[in-house]
Amino acid sequence: MTADGARREFDPLTASIADIHRAVESGVLDPVEVVDAYLDRIGEVDDDIESFVVVNKAQARAVAERQRDAIRRGELGGPLRGVPVAVKDLYDVEGIPTRSGSLASSDAPAQRDSETVARLRAADAVLLGKTTTHEYAYGVNTPPTRNPWALDRVPGGSSGGSGAAVAARLVPAAMGTDTGGSIRIPAALCGVTGLKATYGRVSKRGVTVLSWTLDHAGPLTTTVADCASMLGVLAGHDPGDPYSAAVEVPDYTALLDRGVKGLRLGVSERYFADRLDPDVAAAFENAVRALEAAGATIVPVSFDGVELCPDIVGVIASVEAASVHQARANERPDLFGSDVIDALRVGHLHSGVAYVDAQRARSVVLGGMHRMFGSVDALLSPTIATTAPSFGASRMALAEREIDILNGLNALTVPANVTGMPALTVPAGFDSTGLPIGLQIMTPPFEEALALAVGNAYQSLTDSAAAVPVITSRGRTEQ
Repeated sequence: MTADGARREFDPLTASIADIHRAVESGVLDPVEVVDAYLDRIGEVDDDIESFVVVNKAQARAVAERQRDAIRRGELGGPLRGVPVAVKDLYDVEGIPTRSGSLASSDAPAQRDSETVARLRAADAVLLGKTTTHEYAYGVNTPPTRNPWALDRVPGGSSGGSGAAVAARLVPAAMGTDTGGSIRIPAALCGVTGLKATYGRVSKRGVTVLSWTLDHAGPLTTTVADCASMLGVLAGHDPGDPYSAAVEVPDYTALLDRGVKGLRLGVSERYFADRLDPDVAAAFENAVRALEAAGATIVPVSFDGVELCPDIVGVIASVEAASVHQARANERPDLFGSDVIDALRVGHLHSGVAYVDAQRARSVVLGGMHRMFGSVDALLSPTIATTAPSFGASRMALAEREIDILNGLNALTVPANVTGMPALTVPAGFDSTGLPIGLQIMTPPFEEALALAVGNAYQSLTDSAAAVPVITSRGRTEQ
């Protein structure tokens, strides 16, 4: 096939990160064409979705032009050369304000890149812009962003802009943060892949803090393989981040195809599978049976202490967030959203004893995690017990009782934040109304490669990750 023929057949909007990189390096496409395709897509549909807060058109095209010239000169590039990415508006990007979704933030441009952005640039990724976040990452609605699969539904949060942008194919990869589920929740509700790696695996330097001991940074992509590519660039010790782990980083892409044969995969009925919407329960059962048919052994397990996780996160996150935002919340509470200012006030109500007790309770949960992983290689669960709630909702149904939307959506994700273990979510089909469902895969600390391998094995058995929402109007979408 001629280069022109390959060019006509290659659609960067539906291609993987690896395919985009190969197409750019081989001359099938030049980086400017890739960037322009995504910028055009943003221009076509993001007025309805509202996932971006900043689009760096001129800068992105300038970077792509320099990359095109370098390729023509035969210069070697990084593993993400030609690949557009976006970052949640908690990450510092030099020359751009980090507003963190809040009027209370400074409009002053960041003086330097966050460590994550620096690593992405060093890998030759092309930064398209910044995506929306729930204010200071303290929520799961992410207004004004809409879910691309149903514009009258929330995208989840707090990384809702990144989840919506990847789902709508406005960018092949985007960065999020995760304190109680904020990467995995929007990934699951928007039908994409999201990874919260082990606590300390990805640097948080230059990222707005919500909770020092619970925050994680990580990627959202369309496929597991793309998550592996991103993590390979992002992972590694950062001496400038006091929470960064000095642990060896493997080649995540090299381990992707190990399959699940011989693996023992745990399923915990208690807590993780006893309060699911019927469609979510059916999708989870189908995923478990598919992995079993692929060679895994499914093992019923218990996770001692897991039921403590919502209260642990509730206390620790609110106290640490209240400390982070104390000065600005006292000076200008009117600049905060009502949900966030109320949550910060709750943090001040917890005593020092309550905070210490919550941290001590983490040891109980950690002990339960280690005992559980003594008998299985990974733990499977739905990512969320239901599908996307209505836009603007503050409460939702969980196990036939009404609960606030934050605790409803993060019920199954918070254990990975309490323990710091890796947790991956992959698309696992749709409910009866066409809304996405997610499968969560959790592994022992620093075993991201195993989580990615299990996720990739499952993804090879389903076409859910390839589904693209067709945005037709404000209020509804079609598959």
